Amino acid sequence: MKDFQRRHGLLVDGVVGRKTIAALNVTADEKAQQLALNITRLEMFEEKDSDAYVLVNIPEFRLRYISQGRVKATKDVVVGKPSWATPSFSDHIEKFVVNPEWRIPLSIATREIAPKVAENANYLEENNIVIRKNSFVDDELVDPNTIDWKNIKPYQFDHFLVKLPNEKNPLGKVKYLFPNRHAVYVHDTPYQQWFNETNRAASHGCIRLEDPFSLAKLIAEEQGVESLMDNVISARDLSQSKTFHLEEPLPIHLVYWTAWADQDGKVNFRNDIYQRDRRDAKALTQVASL
Repeated sequence: MKDFQRRHGLLVDGVVGRKTIAALNVTADEKAQQLALNITRLEMFEEKDSDAYVLVNIPEFRLRYISQGRVKATKDVVVGKPSWATPSFSDHIEKFVVNPEWRIPLSIATREIAPKVAENANYLEENNIVIRKNSFVDDELVDPNTIDWKNIKPYQFDHFLVKLPNEKNPLGKVKYLFPNRHAVYVHDTPYQQWFNETNRAASHGCIRLEDPFSLAKLIAEEQGVESLMDNVISARDLSQSKTFHLEEPLPIHLVYWTAWADQDGKVNFRNDIYQRDRRDAKALTQVASL
């Protein structure tokens, strides 16, 4: 039973609880269809050009650092909740920032933060948030008392909210950037309790990483930059942000695999947290019929 739970991403306690019963009740035909779909996904994924890359399997809540065809590190991650689903795509990590500011997305600024400021005039100050006038990097700040917070509509705000580096910054101590149209990146988090959960779909779409500085260390080792980690450790003690540019951008792939065989040849299954399996299976059937 524990092996079954492990292969299905469940709490490994040997107890046949509600979630374990639900997994046991998935029929053989349903699993065969899930395997067929994911075999196609795996066949479509080809990483032949890179000696090293980062692979994030979203439904597995897991990040792997792969070098020369071998997994050098495996880390747990938190991904987007179903209402803020983490997208699947490939890109390159170009840089990482120690003690990052959080450039609050317009959706969160208007839909979540504005109502809180309307209720509590001191909310921004209490949460170390400033309002920059014309851009996220503008030195000119705006007095929050000059804004009618009660009448701000979703996605309508003329300024830019930035949460400064501190212990409660939701990006934690480091973020890894691969500029993309989804505004998704990998970052630390002060909410370490999430890594004790088996279902870690809880973010606004970005990827929260367990032991986040381990990725910087792997990059330093892979690219032979011995002084990098010394500089990173020094930067961690500062209150200001410091950006480190990679000499060689590192490929990163965000994939959505709900079934696969592990290194021991055992088949693993995960929940279709974003309900993409049916959509993708339908799309593949339509393509096959052309």
